[in-house]
Amino acid sequence: MAETLGLLLRAGFEREAIVTTPTWPAAVAAALTALVPLLNVDPQDGIETAIHDGGSSGLGAEQAIITNVRPSAPLTLKAQYQGLEQLWSCALGYMAKRIGTTVMPELLATGVYRHLYEIDARLGTSEAWDTTLDGFLAAELSSGQRKVRRGTFAVDMQVSVWEWLSCMVSSLTLAAEPGGVTLTIELLAHSLSRASGVNTSATMLRLLPPTTPGLLFTDLAVRVAPYSTTTPLASTDAVQCTSWTLHLDNHLTAASGPRTGTAPEEYERDAPPMVSLTMVLPRHTADTWQTRWGAGTVLMADAKFTSETLIAVGQPYKCNIYLPSCQAVGADLNIAGARVPPDTVTLAAIVPTAAAAGFPTASHAGPLTVEIVSGLATHPLL
Repeated sequence: MAETLGLLLRAGFEREAIVTTPTWPAAVAAALTALVPLLNVDPQDGIETAIHDGGSSGLGAEQAIITNVRPSAPLTLKAQYQGLEQLWSCALGYMAKRIGTTVMPELLATGVYRHLYEIDARLGTSEAWDTTLDGFLAAELSSGQRKVRRGTFAVDMQVSVWEWLSCMVSSLTLAAEPGGVTLTIELLAHSLSRASGVNTSATMLRLLPPTTPGLLFTDLAVRVAPYSTTTPLASTDAVQCTSWTLHLDNHLTAASGPRTGTAPEEYERDAPPMVSLTMVLPRHTADTWQTRWGAGTVLMADAKFTSETLIAVGQPYKCNIYLPSCQAVGADLNIAGARVPPDTVTLAAIVPTAAAAGFPTASHAGPLTVEIVSGLATHPLL
């Protein structure tokens, strides 16, 4: 992960300023306030060129023309219980201001807060907050206030700071195995600067890495059972895994326009988001998963990471993943020789027809809900 000293890269992400009209890109980069636990980054300039052959000389190509510039930053982070809330909220797109009368994030105890992130239908700034539907009091919103699900990502490359402006989360993968728990995110940006006046080497040197605990494979408990609106998941529904992977694909795309030149317009989905879950079970002991796959059985699933480290007395850090409705789309035996093979099970999350029993009350009937319990008191989208 990133360090305050040494040879490892220092990187951070910060949601950009709130706007009251659809705005792309942000007028100015956001100033980073903390580092993220970076494990790997693959910086992409995103420059696309076309070779122009005018034919005037007949000797060969005459010019390389830049047609599109779509920078991206695929990155892998050490999964932490606190400090990644902005990335979670930008990836899924939504957290209500209130659910019923409960203000979010919900205060559970002194210094302990519960966040509930949900899939939103759109991720662009064309989407405005709604006073009634999103649980706001009239005085809590500026006129026309937009949902901003983008941010500035910057990496100090030592020679210069590379700063991606107005990044949106194209995909997110939370992967857990005995070797560690990681969060892999693909960011799509409006532009890339190497001469920022906002996030400089000097300002990034003052930022500290997260100190809250990371998710551990041993923190994880997985449960799956047939979907029910009356019978909640129980300990008898536990599933033992050797690896567990959640993937969200937002299907973001953008085209260059007259207003943006070779840069992309604001990214939007060209298809509904897709959520999948892949589990590798230690060994094949029953044909349960093959039967569920063949029958098209509708299931419900959760995966709960609970830290041994406490935020306050009796209040551990938590990261809970809820799939209120899903179906098996694969249940394969990984046969290698004569040994008893493990099962690889893939579930596709679907929109539930009604609330699954025992799942958190949410604002949207979506295929995925992420619940974080941490010490962060602020709403990451407001």
